Amino acid sequence: MKNVKLSDNEFHQLMMKYSNAPFVAMMKHPEPFDDLNPSLKINIKPLGQFKGTDPKHILGFFVPQFQKIFQDFKLVQPPMDTKLGGLAAAYMRINFTLAISDGRSFPATSELWIVPRGDYFFMIGAGTRQDEETGSREEIAEILSSMVL
Repeated sequence: MKNVKLSDNEFHQLMMKYSNAPFVAMMKHPEPFDDLNPSLKINIKPLGQFKGTDPKHILGFFVPQFQKIFQDFKLVQPPMDTKLGGLAAAYMRINFTLAISDGRSFPATSELWIVPRGDYFFMIGAGTRQDEETGSREEIAEILSSMVL
């Protein structure tokens, strides 16, 4: 994240300050990798004010934030109901241009899932190139199909 260049520098600084390490993180290629490395991350967050909220609405909360910070933002798949690990969940997909600190940029796709569980929720994010040159969303789907939450 420190190499990602967002259009809102203040938000980027806050994100770096308050983000926590993911519960699980994996990438396809060993780092350093000189392109967009397909990745999957799982965070666990307290539901707090979102307790009892439809997970689609939780994802919807993030859309305006992403619109502000990601260049060429496009909501490809609006939040929709799904299942993940046998649990009710929500899913959405966005495309954007990911700019990094060395001046390069990559056409990126992010997929996000919200899976409520008790007083917490799993926030699962996967990132790939839009053209899938370095790894496919099908590979991400295979990983997710093996998950038990």
